[in-house]
Amino acid sequence: MYPLRMPYRKVRSRLKNLLKDGYCSEALVTTVFTTERLLRRTLVQLVVSAGFTSNDAFKIVQRLSGLAAVKEAWSIYDPKGRTLVQIIGNPAWQLVREAAKIRNDMVHGMRTHSQGTCKRMARELIETIDVIKDKLKSTYDFDGWGMHRKRRNSALHSDPKVPI
Repeated sequence: MYPLRMPYRKVRSRLKNLLKDGYCSEALVTTVFTTERLLRRTLVQLVVSAGFTSNDAFKIVQRLSGLAAVKEAWSIYDPKGRTLVQIIGNPAWQLVREAAKIRNDMVHGMRTHSQGTCKRMARELIETIDVIKDKLKSTYDFDGWGMHRKRRNSALHSDPKVPI
């Protein structure tokens, strides 16, 4: 929805403007998209750090369907085996999960939600994105927004445990 070349503060401003202009449902959908994008891009960086090439990392993360799958895969690629919830905190994860459920309900036509609910969730999530970005940056030195460090050659078998 927003190009990575656009500074995060400008994206945040656009999200707030959607709320201010009364487009609460759109604000919620876009805010959840932005949050999921940060998490997925950070996971790509973790996969690259684990030794996979950048192309393989994108393929691995692309196959993960939904936020629950991203959460489950996180501890596999985290250098210390930590879970996503340990990194961003349970309150932030619960808010992201709840907002994603509301977004999915609306996008797939399962249920409508009031503008008040959408506005409240979008506001809370915009503030939580800042917290998530800060925690990702302090933990991994990458917050999911800028350009990730690429790997062109695999480093997976640099210390094999079986004969190659």
